[in-house]
Amino acid sequence: MKLRIKLLVLLLLISLLPLLSFSELLSQRSMKEIKEKTEDGIMNLTKAKAEEYNKVFKTMEEEINVAAEEIGETWNKGNGNINYSHIWIAPNGSEAGIENFANVFTIIHGICARHPEVSLAYFGTKNGVLFLSDSRVVEKLKEIGTFDHRVRKWYVEAERSRKNVWTEYIDVNTGEVTLSNSQPVYNNGGLIGVVSLDLPLPTIKDDILDIKFQGEGYAILVDKNGNIIVHPDYTAGNRTWEESFPEENIVNISGLSSLYKYIRNGSQGIKKIEMTAPYYAAYYPLHEINGSLVFLLPEKVVSEPIKKMQNLLWFVAISMSIIVMAAAIFFSLSITKPVEKLKKATGEIAKGNLDHTVDVFPKDEIGELARNFNDMVIKLRKLTKSLEESEKKYKDIFDYSIDAVYISNERGKLLDINKAGEELFGYSRKELMNMDVTNLYVNREDRERFKKEIEKRGYVKNFEVKLKRKDGKEMDCLLSSVMFKKGDEIIYQGMIKDITPLKEARKELEIYNSLLRHDISNRLQIAFGIVELIKDEEKDDELKELIEKAFDNLLSIKNLLMKLRMISKSYEITPKKIDLDKAIKESIEYHTDILKEKKINVHYEENKIKVMADEMLSNIFSNIIENAIKHGKCKNIYIEVREENGYYVVDIKNDGKEIPEEIKDKLFKMGVKGKGSSGSGLGLHLVKKIVERYGGRIEVKSNKKETAFSIYLPKV
Repeated sequence: MKLRIKLLVLLLLISLLPLLSFSELLSQRSMKEIKEKTEDGIMNLTKAKAEEYNKVFKTMEEEINVAAEEIGETWNKGNGNINYSHIWIAPNGSEAGIENFANVFTIIHGICARHPEVSLAYFGTKNGVLFLSDSRVVEKLKEIGTFDHRVRKWYVEAERSRKNVWTEYIDVNTGEVTLSNSQPVYNNGGLIGVVSLDLPLPTIKDDILDIKFQGEGYAILVDKNGNIIVHPDYTAGNRTWEESFPEENIVNISGLSSLYKYIRNGSQGIKKIEMTAPYYAAYYPLHEINGSLVFLLPEKVVSEPIKKMQNLLWFVAISMSIIVMAAAIFFSLSITKPVEKLKKATGEIAKGNLDHTVDVFPKDEIGELARNFNDMVIKLRKLTKSLEESEKKYKDIFDYSIDAVYISNERGKLLDINKAGEELFGYSRKELMNMDVTNLYVNREDRERFKKEIEKRGYVKNFEVKLKRKDGKEMDCLLSSVMFKKGDEIIYQGMIKDITPLKEARKELEIYNSLLRHDISNRLQIAFGIVELIKDEEKDDELKELIEKAFDNLLSIKNLLMKLRMISKSYEITPKKIDLDKAIKESIEYHTDILKEKKINVHYEENKIKVMADEMLSNIFSNIIENAIKHGKCKNIYIEVREENGYYVVDIKNDGKEIPEEIKDKLFKMGVKGKGSSGSGLGLHLVKKIVERYGGRIEVKSNKKETAFSIYLPKV
């Protein structure tokens, strides 16, 4: 049978497919799928709105938590400015703490300024003082006269749970149902009160209940106990929700009662329920307020469009079948000959004849296909040539690299390795290809560590590991590898560099460095002793001044030696358990003489704490104390230890001069030093570098009253 006849028959058969396809679309199964897709759309709409408000409530929680921290930190630091129009004192309360008004008001007023949806922010103390962001509320409380915030639900729940809580209550000022977010506030470990903000439900109702599906439906907000918090006809004064649904809990409402167990469990989903008519009810949890958003949509909104679509699909199916059948007859008469030519050309290409092309046909789709075919052949010729050249270049790089280049799989089998790799390990290529690469590691655990590291980012760079040769000699090596997938297999490809000679040279250099520092240090101690004797005996003021300068220069040399030790050690840090108290004491003792001479008092209480650091820790504290002595011109140095988020924080404070503004933000950069300073500008840069290698961080705050360095050290 000729191709033309076959094509005609085929196209006629294909013409029937639209009708068959649309018949499938019109089937019950297809309509069910459309219905399920629609239900998914309703659920996604509800979920999106619920998640949007979860974010709003989360933002409010974060805002009130920050406010609690700020109030706790600034408590008892008030300036005495008091505005009684924003303060209410409970009938049996006291005015204790009222002097903190300025700080507290700034914080709570700031919340309202940043979030217009917040109607009121306030802070109530356990002594009975209530600070409010809105003076009109104070006037209302004066009318009531007996108001005591300490018995209100928002205060009681926050004090009892000792954490952030959401509560619902009737606002004494507006009479509206209000959601309140509250956080207890502590100062020096003791409760001083509760800070809170109000989100009136009428305010958020317009946003929460604006959900529509094709312009239909409405939403309600329900707490985990089934109580309806917000609904379409929400009003103040306990007025009912529509004449048909006067109940306030879904348990008492036909249809909605079936959702109670899902809402109580914080579940999400969509159900078909019966109320005054069939409805879809989509529900999604609002975790922040311990409730759920429920969207109700009449079932007819979904079913009627599906019926209309069925009728339209029948019409389209029949029309398309007629059109396709006519087109099949026409096209079968015009495309068979060009297809035969293309068939012949592809056969030639399959044989490897890349010089074969086809005649260009008239300017239609088949002609364009022929031109594209010819372009493909030309590009294929170029690509083949380029691949051959690239393969040769890659092979040259692979074979002649002075570093070992390898390809292996995740299981540890070598797929390829170059000549440098054979020389590095002392095995033949055949031996290497038949062995597990894990056997090349001195410590087999390093292989697993390498695999975990490369899985994180898809590559490793300069991964240091010990490997061994065939003769048993151990080598310090750096691995730089990439990971990629080839089929179902994970492949590692990279280079191995032997750094054993470099490490041995570095170790030898460190020995010489240590000996020189030790020798210089010994000679410095002798010089210090001689200068001290002369300084104490010399009576001539001019000569005594010169001796003082010599003494200061010797001290500078001693400090430079300490920084040199810090530089050399900063590259070889391995954190371990270090006695924090011992390190602090050593740093204080190092400066004992100059502290006495300058009449500077150091305040420090011992502790029994261990941190992750190394022997350089005392040098870090010593460097900061030295800066306080030389540049701070202080009278007191305070060293305190506290705990914060998995760290022990060492605060070193002094009551001296403020750090100059021009260097405050770049204090830890290399070479940065104060105007007129004779220092190297390396000390604090090295301190930051070493602390970060411990896994910690360092911060500085400076004002006219004090300068404080906070060193965060990981807990053991």
